[in-house]
Amino acid sequence: MALWASPLLWTIVALPLLYRLVSSFLSERRFKAFAKAHGCEPVYKAQDQKWPWGLDRMYAVLTARKRGEDPLDHYFAPPLYEHHTLERALLGGAQIIETIEPANVKTMLATNFDEWVIGEYRHRAFRAVQGYNIFTSDGPFWQHSRAMFRPQFSRDLVNDLEATERATSVLFEAIGPTDEKGWTTLTNIKPLLFRFVLDTATEFLFGESIESQKALMLSRAGTNDEEHDIGRIAGSNEFAEAFDTCSYFMVLRIRLQQLYFLGNTKEFRKAVAIISSVPNRILKHALQYGRDDQKQRKYDLLSSLMEQTRDVKELQAQTLGILFASRDTTSSLLLWTVLLLGQNPSIYKKLRETVLQRFAQPSGAILDFAELKDCRYLQHVLLESMRLYQPVPLNSRVAVKDTVLPIGGGADGLKPIAIRQGQQVLWNIYAMHRRTDLWGEDALEYKPERWEDPKRSRLLGGGWLYTPFSGGPRICIGQQYAMTEASYCLVRLLQRYDAIELDPDSGAAKHEHIKKTIGVTLAPVELNLRLHETQK
Repeated sequence: MALWASPLLWTIVALPLLYRLVSSFLSERRFKAFAKAHGCEPVYKAQDQKWPWGLDRMYAVLTARKRGEDPLDHYFAPPLYEHHTLERALLGGAQIIETIEPANVKTMLATNFDEWVIGEYRHRAFRAVQGYNIFTSDGPFWQHSRAMFRPQFSRDLVNDLEATERATSVLFEAIGPTDEKGWTTLTNIKPLLFRFVLDTATEFLFGESIESQKALMLSRAGTNDEEHDIGRIAGSNEFAEAFDTCSYFMVLRIRLQQLYFLGNTKEFRKAVAIISSVPNRILKHALQYGRDDQKQRKYDLLSSLMEQTRDVKELQAQTLGILFASRDTTSSLLLWTVLLLGQNPSIYKKLRETVLQRFAQPSGAILDFAELKDCRYLQHVLLESMRLYQPVPLNSRVAVKDTVLPIGGGADGLKPIAIRQGQQVLWNIYAMHRRTDLWGEDALEYKPERWEDPKRSRLLGGGWLYTPFSGGPRICIGQQYAMTEASYCLVRLLQRYDAIELDPDSGAAKHEHIKKTIGVTLAPVELNLRLHETQK
């Protein structure tokens, strides 16, 4: 008898297949019973996918930038404005839920926090750049990391703003002199603000600034020295481009799902090596020679980490993760705020008048943390910037068990929905912050005054339709730091310059579509402008 005809062989082949079919059938029956018991109804299925597994939409999203399209405005947000929760296909037949319902966000981030994790898609995407750290972990290691970092972001440490004052002064020096009419040269201020944030972040995290802004100016003037070598590397265009490349590929790897390894290109690996070089050199020096107590701040993250571990890989991963997050979120907030103020001269004027009344410190005096936080209109301007252009526009969680979200099912989209164990749910912060039924018909307008409404102010105390820094136990640990740094820089800018003029040829100046870089964080592709210095 031929081997292929052997009953034993057929049994060996058939049993695993039969087991999988029976297991799948029983699992599906259990899930349907679970959904019925909780009053759940099916979710609206997205209509923008025609090919199996949504391959057509995936291709459209991945190639959007080449066609001059914006993934957020063309593919992610529009379907959710009509159906606030929907289901779409992923590779392999899995189904992802997308939602802009505050009640669902609250359930995932807070009410049923233990039933949700950031999941393997995010782990694979982020660890390729940052290693194993607070942003790429769940469970005990994340809890350990969170507890370890929390003291570093306390009010007392955020209030130490001497380094921010120094970095702001260097920023204005980098912007350059004015002409006879008081205007600076038309400049892309984006790399200058990135270096400002990088300098303040390294001071806060490592105890001393790498002074990338100063180092680049010295290098361009033909002056190089070893003291500013790390800063020169970090201040280079190559370093900034590597940050953007890593951010882009991290998101690309998430979108590729099971095919994430296709994002492991030579360009990506080179970018990872470049951005890792700066914190790794600081770490190597610290491990070899110890910390310089006269240079460092009262506390710093690296010293705290070194008290708990000398594992080089863990130190590298944690410091790079925090540096990545600090640099991108704060710079995103600053860039969008400056752009929006440039688009709205009347708001700039009102904010400047407020700042000049509130902050009358003599030249060189450090601004007070409490006064920055208590300047209501300044805070409203920042809150409104993050409503329209939040640092992280998309976020997601994965269910660790069969569970329920309170809204999104049925023909009216108001019934509960059942979520399978291992299923991913994405909440679109960008679209949620632009819902006219939640924010009014003027939802797309930049209007800081909307935060004067007490109902809006209460959102900051636990409202879930406004989540620029996420929420619940995993709320951004550095949100107060980012707000303080942005506030400080803006106050100094408003004191020094009485007008912003955007590049008249840019989309921003014409109030047309603004080209965005959509990586882990959201930022304008460039921000060309000139500033008018106050005449003394």
